[in-house]
Amino acid sequence: MKKKIRKFLVVVDDTSECHRAISYASRRAVQTNGKITLLRVVNTSDFKNVYGVEGIMKQEAEENAREILKKYSEDVNTDTGLVPELVVRFGEPTIEIIDFINEDGSISLLVLAAATDSINPGPLVTQFIGSKASVFPVPITIIPGQISKDAIMELTAN
Repeated sequence: MKKKIRKFLVVVDDTSECHRAISYASRRAVQTNGKITLLRVVNTSDFKNVYGVEGIMKQEAEENAREILKKYSEDVNTDTGLVPELVVRFGEPTIEIIDFINEDGSISLLVLAAATDSINPGPLVTQFIGSKASVFPVPITIIPGQISKDAIMELTAN
């Protein structure tokens, strides 16, 4: 029987903690001989009711998303030697994340990082540990908001 490749999914958003999730996931992927996918979801609700420029706004948002993914991808490659899969999707983030996982079929883990704020762990963490947790399609790893880069290195050491 062929062993399934372990694929880690990280959502790349505008939060300051996003880089911790990428660091953890990419190092775990190296340890497990797996792969990493970086997903950026462009929320299209910002484009509605903007008569005549929705297409231009979407194109600019996609270009910006690809530039952000490229930067993180270069960092992952420099740190680990991995070349991440880069994906841009449009829509409501929680729906697009779940849809992407279901469509891809090879995602084995979603890695999120909690915010440093002890009151609000962040929108995705809040969404996925709440009512969606019981029906989420894959396990979720949440990196604590206060964890240091050194601690991530120690956790992911061989």
